[in-house]
Amino acid sequence: MSGLIMIMVDGISADHFSRKRHLLPNLDRMARLGVQVDGVTPEVCGTSCPGRTSIIAGVSPAEHGVYGNHILDGDRFRWANPYDVQVETLPALAKQQGLDVACLGYGMVRPEDCTLYQGPWWVDELLMRGKDQEPTPADQDWLRASGLHDPDGRISALFESAAAEPAVQPNHTPEHKLQMGMLADHQLLDLAAALAASDRAPDLMLLEIAITDYFLHKYGPDHPLTDWSLRCADAQIGTLMTRLEQAGVLERYNFAILSDHGHAPMPDALYVDRLLGDEVLWSSEGGVLLVRPTSPEQARYVTEKLSAEGIQPWSNDHLPAERREQLLTFVVPEGSAMSFEASRADTRGIYGPSKYQSNHGMRPGSRADERFCIFYGNRVPQQLIAHGKTIQVAPTLAAILNVVTPWQAPPLFQPKECD
Repeated sequence: MSGLIMIMVDGISADHFSRKRHLLPNLDRMARLGVQVDGVTPEVCGTSCPGRTSIIAGVSPAEHGVYGNHILDGDRFRWANPYDVQVETLPALAKQQGLDVACLGYGMVRPEDCTLYQGPWWVDELLMRGKDQEPTPADQDWLRASGLHDPDGRISALFESAAAEPAVQPNHTPEHKLQMGMLADHQLLDLAAALAASDRAPDLMLLEIAITDYFLHKYGPDHPLTDWSLRCADAQIGTLMTRLEQAGVLERYNFAILSDHGHAPMPDALYVDRLLGDEVLWSSEGGVLLVRPTSPEQARYVTEKLSAEGIQPWSNDHLPAERREQLLTFVVPEGSAMSFEASRADTRGIYGPSKYQSNHGMRPGSRADERFCIFYGNRVPQQLIAHGKTIQVAPTLAAILNVVTPWQAPPLFQPKECD
């Protein structure tokens, strides 16, 4: 059977990959010899949790339920987590059909849906961001998804034999967080290589290179340090492939390399709390704003205040049915480089600088929010696809693995038969 390694490289748009491709020899080679999709559509809230979920869910956020990094939970918005996903994902279906599934640092996967599981290194940051707020029961769900699930000791044995090592914890060393995050990503790919070379090599491995998104936020898409992070990601993927080749297992695996969302400079911010007041419950997703009005009167007030600033109402089709009557969606004006944010102590008024040099979650339809996507391996033809839909990604992964799914969307391409 032909296996699959899926690696999500955080925040890399199709255009960003095109501009920087000459710096990325490993990804360039895979794109030339395999399938390159020149832009996969993002979700309406083109941010991390919806993007990661859609990659493995085969349906839109309206069905899988993760419509933003933050979702409504009673009278508050909180971080989405893997237990908010309302459909069976590719890892769950693959495991049910007898495949050996390893999730090594990829977010929005439940440990019990995998044979082996190592949680993302960034989970503790989500919990730390909310440390001054009242804890929610959902925090326990992220704690469940943050650790090691290794029932047969396969990962522990690799650590003991020094074939791999536990990943560092970047959030515990904030002064070196970017460098430590880069190391943590590399260590998780090293773990994948060690598992692939072991006596029980997984059929499906899901990984991510998360630190690229952090560099994009801090420095913007065209800064040399951001280039460095992306070049390191390319080198890490190349190292993984070299280690698989040295172990004689490279031909066993196909590869899917893609992103969860795009990124673009958004230097301006609208401070929502100052415009709407402290009584209005809202959540920002870059250039998309979700508001939970408490009454028809408050809904009219919010709409009037935002419309006066040129902010436009948007359809709620991207939301699960039970949320469409509860929430209002607004987007920044067309062509705007602005995001919705909470005010900062060093600013005045309702407008000011963004806390980020670059951000995700642009106005729906923005080209900058389309993701790069590459497939490579013995089941992958050589092909350039101009455009793909998000809901086609998981069916393509399933087709490569011969996993039967309930999804209606067709795969992006038909995999080749194994020799």
